[in-house]
Amino acid sequence: MKLKEWVESAKKQIDTLDCELIAIKTLGFSDRIDIIMHWEDEYDFSEADKLLEKRKNGLPFAYISGEKEFFGRKFKVNQNVLIPRPETEQMIISALGIIDAEKYQEVSIVDVGTGSGCIAVTLKLELLNAGVKSDISGVDYSVPALDTAQENADDLGAYVKFFRSDLLLSITELPDIITANLPYVDMKWDWTSPELKYEPAMALYADDGGLKLIKKLIDEIVEKSDNKKKRFLLLEADTSQHDAIIEYAKVRKFELISHDGFIIGFKY
Repeated sequence: MKLKEWVESAKKQIDTLDCELIAIKTLGFSDRIDIIMHWEDEYDFSEADKLLEKRKNGLPFAYISGEKEFFGRKFKVNQNVLIPRPETEQMIISALGIIDAEKYQEVSIVDVGTGSGCIAVTLKLELLNAGVKSDISGVDYSVPALDTAQENADDLGAYVKFFRSDLLLSITELPDIITANLPYVDMKWDWTSPELKYEPAMALYADDGGLKLIKKLIDEIVEKSDNKKKRFLLLEADTSQHDAIIEYAKVRKFELISHDGFIIGFKY
């Protein structure tokens, strides 16, 4: 079959861009220009048809391709980790803003619920580029997720320590900054994407309107804090949850310092 025939047929079933990306992945092309150059050429599309069927059934393209771009870098992803999303990039911007404002020359960061490691690895590399010395760790309850995070760190040349922990259970001393993209989706929400069913449920859903683990993390910080130095917490949550989180944190003496997109920043 000619490439143009396969693409035209596939376009009737899935998004045009996804068709082209599947062709690029399965035919060994470098980019979409190759599609134009080989538009009239004949190929075996058996592998492409398998991926087309998966995408048609709703499997996110990031899991099909095995990678997703985050803050200008490609991270490996699989169904053991959440797919990095554009809104999470604000976490990086907010953390770098704190580090710049506080004039840190050396900073410690723990990324809780690290998943693919995209936050921890990105911060390590961005701070390295900025000449800031950093001690960064990523913790997760899922061992397969930690394996993926370590693979990403190795591939991108970032020295980040990854280890298993149930929130802060294995953390003995609080860092300067905690970043956390914890499960916050409420199972009762009826407006979420059907593609979420392919992502790891333990990384998505939480009880108490999606706030159970976020509240637990705040409580654990209170228990571990020595109040001897200023520290920071950055959380991701749906905007509909922000007022409840801010109120919960305020009662526990956290001071709101930023509120950008899905990311809330506190000082404590």
